[in-house]
Amino acid sequence: MKEAVLIAVDCGKYATKAILKSKDKQAITVFRTKMQEVEQVGIEINSGSYHVKYNKKSYLVGDAVSESYSSFDLTKKIDIHKICIYTAIADLLQLTNLQTENIKIHLAINIPISSYKDATSKREYKNFIENNGEPILFDFNGEHYYLLLKDVVVAFEGVGIIYDEMEQMKSKYTVVIDVGGLNTTYATFDGINPIFDSMTVSNLGINILKGKIGKLINERFGVAVSSNDLERILQNGYFSHAGKIYDESKELIEQMKAQHFREIIEFAKSRDYTFNNVDIHFVGGGSYMLSDTIQKEFPHARIVVNPQFANLKSFLRILEVKHGL
Repeated sequence: MKEAVLIAVDCGKYATKAILKSKDKQAITVFRTKMQEVEQVGIEINSGSYHVKYNKKSYLVGDAVSESYSSFDLTKKIDIHKICIYTAIADLLQLTNLQTENIKIHLAINIPISSYKDATSKREYKNFIENNGEPILFDFNGEHYYLLLKDVVVAFEGVGIIYDEMEQMKSKYTVVIDVGGLNTTYATFDGINPIFDSMTVSNLGINILKGKIGKLINERFGVAVSSNDLERILQNGYFSHAGKIYDESKELIEQMKAQHFREIIEFAKSRDYTFNNVDIHFVGGGSYMLSDTIQKEFPHARIVVNPQFANLKSFLRILEVKHGL
């Protein structure tokens, strides 16, 4: 009998996170959700970047790819997400020295709430990742993987740690705000059950904030910035040009982050969120970037530890319950 292996993947617009758990092994991988088609790779590939081949095409995936190859499509039913999910699976198998012929993969993946609520979209995405039940031949850093994905669990973004901490959550009402790369997702839970009408999504992800900051820098300092620049500017918290740090930019960026966060909250209020008599959880990588602002505006809310992994932990817990591992 083949060994059961649980793999949960949260493939976001900013980063792909994945975790593997088997009877005696566990591993995690994280890399940027960026993909560039290439003829051949002549550079040395470091950790977080991968050379993969799929459907007779060759790709560079991950950190080494320019920001301009990030995806800004609202849908996840596109090749970049499929290939990043397969890349995450192959990386985890390589890290744990597991051979595909000896294991049965039980996979959980993410989908936006808007697609999750639509049965047709959910089914189509599931079939897309499963390759319609056909074997998947995937070359990962020169090694060949033969994947067969069936009965894939499609979980919704914005679940946070609800299922990872089921026992603590059963008696609570919880609002989860998941600040992602492109979108921000909102959901209210009665115990561990999502309230259907509360599940909604805005386009107020961190990439939108980057665009606002880029426009501000161009107007205030007369300098055009690239998508690669904006990634570093947001991480550093300031703008510099030709080695000179513009001190004024620090306050301007903080003001822009605060304004963006207020827009996230105002959107929630426009969808009947009052934040009364509920626990409030902020998750997603964007919550980490906005943590100072969140703490000022919502000092009693919970910013989940390692918020970028919150959904992933719940996806894995769903698999554990379903397959008894």
